[in-house]
Amino acid sequence: MYSQIWSHIIRCCDVDLSKKLSYITSKQIKNTRHTWIGENNQFEPRLLCKMDTSESRPDIFKEHNICLLSVKNGVYALIKENIYIPLNRQITVPNIIRRTSDSMLLNIGDSEMTILDILHYNNILEHIVGEKILYGPLLGGRHRCEFDTTIGEISLSIKGSQYETDGCYETKNNVCIVEIKSKFCKDFNIRQLYYPFREVHKKIKDTKNISALFIYRDKARNIHIYKYRWLNHLKMKDIELTGYFRYILPS
Repeated sequence: MYSQIWSHIIRCCDVDLSKKLSYITSKQIKNTRHTWIGENNQFEPRLLCKMDTSESRPDIFKEHNICLLSVKNGVYALIKENIYIPLNRQITVPNIIRRTSDSMLLNIGDSEMTILDILHYNNILEHIVGEKILYGPLLGGRHRCEFDTTIGEISLSIKGSQYETDGCYETKNNVCIVEIKSKFCKDFNIRQLYYPFREVHKKIKDTKNISALFIYRDKARNIHIYKYRWLNHLKMKDIELTGYFRYILPS
């Protein structure tokens, strides 16, 4: 039904999917529910526009090589540029996470935040960043960002688009932004790391190194950590993989 709903939205809003760039608003999306004759649906943009992986896109987007980006509160760009970064599997022997924390509560639950706390309080994140963490996690909750960027041949102005991070950590010379998933991932939407990266860069400029981690856990309880940096902060896709780490959660 998800793909059918998006086909209905595109048709009702008369969106030309042959263009490199077009826009659609939350109001337009919501209004298309009035002509929808299928099973009841709320036509909630917050849910319909959440496309964290390339496979989560509706069929009509895949067929026309379209990706969606939030560019303003209630406004989305439909672009013919790939915004998904592949997470290529690397063959390595996983390191066992050794308990260095004496917390009695650290292993309660199985959520993404639990995994991140385990990595933090057992000094895994410090090993990856390369310095003692002084502050964090920071940037909790939802925030809005504003900046100009390019993605391929397309120039975009982001004005008040919302973002949130799973964690942000600061050391003497580094800032590290984290996005974490508790399931296997083949790729991820670059906006998840780039939007908070731009806001951090706006604040600290080049006074500290800024890195970004995308982390996911697979069914075998392996934790895969991909470390990135941006070569040119003005270009959304000018991203470089600088490290890969694999750990396994003790049972």
